[in-house]
Amino acid sequence: MRLFSILLLAVMSLSAAAQVESLIQFRGQNSEVMKVEKTINVVRPVAYEVPSTCYNDVPYESYECNDVTRYRQECQWIPSSQRCWTENERVCRNVTRTRQECSNGPSRQVCTERPSRQVCTERPTREVCRTDSNGQQRCTTVGGGQSCQTVGGGQSCTTVPGERTCRNVSYTDQDCDYVPRRQCQTIPARNDCRDIPYSEQVCGNVTRYRQVPYACTRTEYRDETTPKKLTGQIQVHFQTNGLVDEFGLQVKVDAPNAKFETFTTSVRLVKEPKQVFVILKKKAVKAEESEKEINLQGEVVLEVVEEKFVTPIFPVSFKNASFDEAKSILSLGIEGSISAQGSVEAVFTAKPKIGKKRTIAEVKSAYPSQRASIKGTNLELNLAGLIQNDLAKKNELSLKLTAPLIVPGELLNSRKPNLEKSFSIEVRK
Repeated sequence: MRLFSILLLAVMSLSAAAQVESLIQFRGQNSEVMKVEKTINVVRPVAYEVPSTCYNDVPYESYECNDVTRYRQECQWIPSSQRCWTENERVCRNVTRTRQECSNGPSRQVCTERPSRQVCTERPTREVCRTDSNGQQRCTTVGGGQSCQTVGGGQSCTTVPGERTCRNVSYTDQDCDYVPRRQCQTIPARNDCRDIPYSEQVCGNVTRYRQVPYACTRTEYRDETTPKKLTGQIQVHFQTNGLVDEFGLQVKVDAPNAKFETFTTSVRLVKEPKQVFVILKKKAVKAEESEKEINLQGEVVLEVVEEKFVTPIFPVSFKNASFDEAKSILSLGIEGSISAQGSVEAVFTAKPKIGKKRTIAEVKSAYPSQRASIKGTNLELNLAGLIQNDLAKKNELSLKLTAPLIVPGELLNSRKPNLEKSFSIEVRK
């Protein structure tokens, strides 16, 4: 159902180019129709005949002589012969050799007696007090003297390997050499024939052609201007996603030249919406021409979406930053979500207690790539080959992420969503 009418802006003229514009006010409707009805002057080529001269090919006979290459066969008898060559033949002979084989005898155990010894310690004295039946406290000294005990003694045993015995053992081996041998092959007698070219003059009648002129006409073309009706309609569809926000939209159909053989469609916002984004998903127009009319049929599809559906996804923050010096991998834990594709710019600096800040490494790369990748819930930066200085106990990473629009089409808004986000992250060694 059409909720609002369309204002057709009649800017079409009878000049070399035509143009039809329509202004649509969107207030939540699903579709609009842009009607086209105008008289235009089209330029088309028209055929006409002009006097000319044409030519016929008339045959005639001509007696001519030409050199022709012929061939004759010449043969030569070749007697039998021998072809000889030298080949290296591998010749082997058995030889007796010796090798040493060794074995270990049984091991034995050797034991020695360890002497015992007496270890004594002095026991300290202590005073023990108790209360008697009369309530008087009586104390006595106890302890003192030496306490001795015998330690050590017994046997200590070790295992000694058996005696190693070796003997010479004979075995048969092969020695091989390459010996030259003379080989010969008999080539039988044969007749060797070859084709020898020679030149011979051949004469005879040859058919030739000459051109005979005659009067005729030829077709030429000239451009003529013809009035025609330009009709049709452009369907404008809105995928609203349940959103209502007012904005003005201009749809234009244009022909690039006076021949009106092709047409193009363009769409732009004339009033910027405050809360939504407008995406042009499709624009197409085709023309069908008859003797008196050019009919246009076109379609424009627009989608109205909230900003969150086209804005790239960036992490809320990063946590658990760590650097693996052995692998040169800087790992950052992602809090929240992140777009699957984008680019990263990072400057990794050391902040020592004494002295100036030093740049450890700088990275500029797209992700996912060998330099930057998302592994599970971590963003990993590969700094191999980029390290300029050592880490301090306290280090800082300045990180900027950039991601493309998540737009299946052309974003018409002049206001663009945020495409980047910066972070400052502390990295401790």
